[in-house]
Amino acid sequence: MLLGALLGGTIINFLVKPKNQLEQQSPTSNSSRNLILKLIQSLPDIVIWVDGDNKIKYASEVALSLNIAREDKIQIDALETLISMARKIDEPLIKKVKAKRPLGIAKLNLDTWVMRLERGEVLLWAQNNSVVSRVETMRRDFVANISHELKTPVGALSLLAEAIEESGKDSDSIQKFAKRIGPETKRLTNVIRDIIDLSQVQSDDPLASANPVEVDRVINDAFDAVQLLADLNNVEIVQVSEPDVKIVGDEYQLVMAIRNLLTNAIIFSPSNSRITVGAKLKVGVVEITVSDQGIGISLENQSRIFERFYRVDPARSRSTGGTGLGLAIVKHVCENHGGEVSVWSVPGQGSTFTMKFPQMEQESVIENSKEFSS
Repeated sequence: MLLGALLGGTIINFLVKPKNQLEQQSPTSNSSRNLILKLIQSLPDIVIWVDGDNKIKYASEVALSLNIAREDKIQIDALETLISMARKIDEPLIKKVKAKRPLGIAKLNLDTWVMRLERGEVLLWAQNNSVVSRVETMRRDFVANISHELKTPVGALSLLAEAIEESGKDSDSIQKFAKRIGPETKRLTNVIRDIIDLSQVQSDDPLASANPVEVDRVINDAFDAVQLLADLNNVEIVQVSEPDVKIVGDEYQLVMAIRNLLTNAIIFSPSNSRITVGAKLKVGVVEITVSDQGIGISLENQSRIFERFYRVDPARSRSTGGTGLGLAIVKHVCENHGGEVSVWSVPGQGSTFTMKFPQMEQESVIENSKEFSS
């Protein structure tokens, strides 16, 4: 954030203070414009450069990943309004913007700097504070929830230890209580693992250091991670994916999300059933789906399944070691990547979970070209 502020200040000083000098230069002089381009390419934030018709000349990876910039247009009306306002004043326009992400239900909380350049062009730079705001809100609720979830298995282990100690030389009682230690330990381990995963996806911003991710590869990695569980439950997993489709983000988080969906599908599917996982491309949006033939989810529960620690069937979750955090992790991973997750389900017929992400643009950065010299 500090680096972005320093670079942003450099750009503002460069553009505003020597403005009269720039206007006196030849319109075809590219040295100043090339320097601006190099500076904005160094910013780790949302950066968009538009021409006089609001067509995008440059968009950073973060702007593309959040779906704010798509093809040659800005997708948020509030930002276009700021650009129009900036054209009418000489000084940089500094505003806070709250808007819905173009894809998904998540909100964007942006600190924006908008500056008029030459020939009606405008440079927009924004820092996304949405993750920080969301994490602070969730952290307050998280402590209360997790203390309850940890207390249950820890308390059970403590009681079992006391029971074994009081059993003396009664081998049958000792064996009985010892068998119950395993499931409680597994449950505690799963809770701790999911807490770590959820904490990571809530605190990390994968788009701040995003990389191209091959969707086929993350599906394959998630498939490999759950193959043993599927075999133990006698469930077949079929992969149907579209090759050469990429999104921008964190590969580890994306694998984690698909793995959690597959794990849930396996746990709640009957023996000898089939799960299908795949990806397809729809008009700039990558859809990753996981479909099962399991017990399904009622309409009432569908509205709550993405809440932390919510379980459709608490008894079944206890027997399988479920923590109620898996779908919350999926939701946060999708939001972190500018996407969303939804569910279709009918009790007794199965469920289909769909994650949607912006497709990675083939050309995310416009290099020096005739556009900058015209």
